[in-house]
Parts: sequence; C-alpha cells; structure tokens
Amino acid sequence: MTRKLWLFSVILVATLLLAASSPAAAQEKAYSADRFDVDVVVEEGGSLLVTETVTYSFTGDPFTYVFRELPTDHTDGIVEIQASVDGRSYPQGDQAGQVEIKGNNPIRVTWHFEPTTGVSRQFVLSYRVLGVARQSDGGDLLLWQALPDSYAFQIAQSQVAFTYPAGVQLVGAPEVRAGVVDVAQDGRRITFNAANLQPNDPLVVALTFPTGSLITEPPAWQNRQQTQTAWIPLWLAGGAAILLVGIFVTVMQIQRIQPRSLDTRSIAYEPPNKLSPGLAAALINASAGPTWAAALGTLFDLADQGVLEIDESPEKKWYRQHDFLIRLLERPSALQPHQEALLDLLFTTKKGPVKTVKFSDLSNVVSSRRWKEFTQTVKAEIKAANLVSDERKQARSRLLFTGLLLLFVALGSMITLAVGQIGAPFLIISGSLAALGIVVLIAGATITTLTDEAAQLAAEWQQFANYLRRVSRGKETIAGAHTFVKYLAFAAAFGLLPQWVRRFEKEGWTELPPYFKALPNSNPADSMAAFAAMAAASSSTTGAAGAAAGAGAAGGGAAGAG
Repeated sequence: MTRKLWLFSVILVATLLLAASSPAAAQEKAYSADRFDVDVVVEEGGSLLVTETVTYSFTGDPFTYVFRELPTDHTDGIVEIQASVDGRSYPQGDQAGQVEIKGNNPIRVTWHFEPTTGVSRQFVLSYRVLGVARQSDGGDLLLWQALPDSYAFQIAQSQVAFTYPAGVQLVGAPEVRAGVVDVAQDGRRITFNAANLQPNDPLVVALTFPTGSLITEPPAWQNRQQTQTAWIPLWLAGGAAILLVGIFVTVMQIQRIQPRSLDTRSIAYEPPNKLSPGLAAALINASAGPTWAAALGTLFDLADQGVLEIDESPEKKWYRQHDFLIRLLERPSALQPHQEALLDLLFTTKKGPVKTVKFSDLSNVVSSRRWKEFTQTVKAEIKAANLVSDERKQARSRLLFTGLLLLFVALGSMITLAVGQIGAPFLIISGSLAALGIVVLIAGATITTLTDEAAQLAAEWQQFANYLRRVSRGKETIAGAHTFVKYLAFAAAFGLLPQWVRRFEKEGWTELPPYFKALPNSNPADSMAAFAAMAAASSSTTGAAGAAAGAGAAGGGAAGAG
C-alpha cells in the first residue's frame, strides 16, 4: 500500500511539472509598454494640451481593450478628448474599433478592439486640460503628474516633454517632485526621460513661471479652494456649536429621565431578595436585554432544583478533550416562565423533544432564531412584574433613533461631499454630526428602562455581583466551605463562571454540585478540573450569543489593458 501511494505521488508531481512547462502554461496573458510618451503644450491662460502616445506589447491570451483614467482634481475640467489606435482615429462607442468615454472624475477612456496578441500596437490619446496653472507665492505654478499613478505594467522607455509659450521664462530650474528621470532643456522645450519603470512608478514635475506671465487670476478650482479655506473658522465654530448644543440637550434629557443617584460600588454579601439568578442578571442588564450569562445562570439554577443533571462525556475529540451532557430529569409544573422557555430552547428540536443536549452544541442553540424566544420571555416577565417604566423605555428609543439618524445624516453629507463640489471644510460639520450621533447613542444605551423601585433593586443586585466579582479575582476572602456551590448559579448569571471556578480550583476546592457527574473513577481533583473545563467552554458560548444578539498635483490617474 505504501509503495502504491509513493508511485502515485511521483506520477502526480511529474504530471504537474509537465503541465507547468507546456506551451499552454507558458502562454500566460501579459502586457507591457515599450514606450509611454507624453507631449504637453503649455498654453497662455494656464491650460494644457496633452498628447499621450503609448506602445503596448501583448502576449498570451488575446486582449480586447486598453483603458486610461483621467482625474479632474486641481483642474477646471478636461475637454476635446480624442483617441486613435495605430494611426486610425476611433469614433465613440463600445464596440471593437470604437472608444468609450464616460465618467466625470475620473474620466475613463476605453479603447475597444478586435482580439489581439503577439503584437505591439500604438494608442494615442489627446485632450485639453483647463485651469492647471495656479497662483503660488513663487509665481504661476504648473504642477503636473505626467504618468498614471496606478498601473500594473512595466514601461521600458518614457519621455515627457513640456513646451511653454514664447516670451515666457522659467523661474528657477524644472523640479521633479516624484520619480527618477533625466532632465534636459532646449529653449522652450523641457524633456524628462526615464527607463525601466516598474508598476506604479510616479512622475510628478513642477514648472514655475513669473507671476502673471501665464495667468492673471487663479483658476476656478483654486478660487473655490481659497474660499473654502477662508470659511474654515466659521465651519469649525458651526461644528463645535452643533456638538456642544447637542451634548447639552442630551445631558439635560438624561438628567430628567434617569432615577436618582444609585450606589453600585458598595459590597453586598448576600442576595438582596429571592429573585432567581436569571432574572437578577436580566434586571442588572435591563437596558441591554438578557444575555447568555442569564440563561447559563438559569441552567445551573434548574440543576440545583433537581430538574437537570450534567454528566461528563467519555467521548473525546482531537480538538476537544472534554464534553458534557445536559440531561433533563423531570419537568415540574411550577417553573417560572423564563425557566420553561430555557427548557424549551434546550430540549425541543425540529424533530421533537429530546432528553439530552451536548454542552458543545449550546453555541448553535443560542445563535439560532429560537434564542429570541427566551430573551422575549425574560423581558415579558420583568415587565409583568411592573419593573419597567414605559416613559424611560420611550426616551431610550428616541435617543437611540436620534443617534442613528445623526450618523446617517453625517454619512449622507460625506457622500454628497465626495460626489459634489461642496468642499472639504464641510467635513467639519459631517464630523460633528457623526460625533454627536455617537454621543447620543451612548447616552441612549445608558438610560435604564426600569422604574425607580426596580432601579434601586437592580443597584442592590449589582452590589452583590460586585462581591462575587471580587471573590473571583481573589480580592475578597471566601466566606465558607459551601460558598462555591451556594453562589455558583449567580456567578454564572453575572458572567463570572470561568473566573469563579478558577479561583476555587486554585484554592484546592473539590466540592462540586451534586448534579455534576464526573467520569467514573475520577478523583476529586480530576472532577474539579473537568468542571473547570466546562466553565471555560461556557465563555465561548457566551461569545456566540453576543454575536447573535451593527499631493496636490493635477494629472495622474490609472491605465491598463485586458
């Protein structure tokens, strides 16, 4: 058998090597630019007449299009776009032998042609760019990105040439702001030569002319930019006013609706009343709703009452050393609604009632749609006990809705900014609305939906939860020998089960609840270790429940083929 497997592996590797070296594999689709030349004529008034001549070489599978994207940032627009292939002008259209021109910023130019491979073809694109020259402290500045800023092919040779008007002189030498090129000047013509350019290699050049020699006033885009900059202090003031007034109104709402100050930092060493662990945890988290921890506390509470039994399973997996079976022993008629709902959740499947469920399957249970039935039952039970204030519930809903609305308005204004001409300073207002939306959402989440009496009771339960947390962290002494079992269900309900068990295991505790059945012949230490493994597994189930429960240069652009 081993020999056959070895022979099969040799044949498979040989086949793959032959496939990789076959002519078909060698004909991988690829292209590059033999030349990418750009001729730029600088016109009086600050516009540019640009002619790009690119020679592409195609190999492998056929190519049917070439594209070029032309950004209009820092320009007054691009007009008079014309395109040709191998000296033949292409009319507009989306068929072979035509050029497709669409979009505003960027403008996308796509040459469509018959399937082509194994040859070189020349693509020419000419266009006029309005309002490129800008006013600067040093004079009339021409800042231009001559090559695309996004391309996935190599360029063997590139020459970018600028010709400026007669009677105009440069101020200083030509600058290369990005890229590695050789610069030469012959009269009014400046050339930038580069070779062996790799994908996305840039070329940004700057030419400065005496003030007023090219333009007598700023281009429209620069005027807009300067106006927007001048208004920035007012935008800042408006944004700050929106945020501060919004926070003030929100704080006033919170102070009006919230109950009097409640002390949740004190320590209570006993449960304040006879509330079940599941309802106590739900009361503390009334605004957020019941969590899996509340269900876990209910599970151990039912086990304490003799309804359930938890057995360590002898089955082991390579990825899991321990699993446990939750077994339904009996179903009393006097259970509370949330306890009945949990039993229905655990022991009723699509195929009907069952008597056991694996602990490892609980994450599937709490992430199912039926999990909502348990949480709604808990909420209904709390409301039926007259513990919920309708006024506070409505106020909380209003704040949450307002916060979401502010975030949507902020997002909408940002989208408008991206597609329109409003200007970047408006981001200040958008940012203020977004920040206020987050503040209002947080404020809404902090509002309790409980009545004054229920809020006071929840504060007392929180004090008891603080005590269990301190015990779990080793900051409080253990009161007695039965503390572990006595408060186990409450520790689980408050989300402290793994820490609670680790603390007692570290102290050498081996007393376990009578409903927990370890494997036969397990010594007390092994049984405690198994229980700790079950507690640790509960934290991953808790996570599942939580998941179930929202340069400045003109030019550039992109180029490519396919």
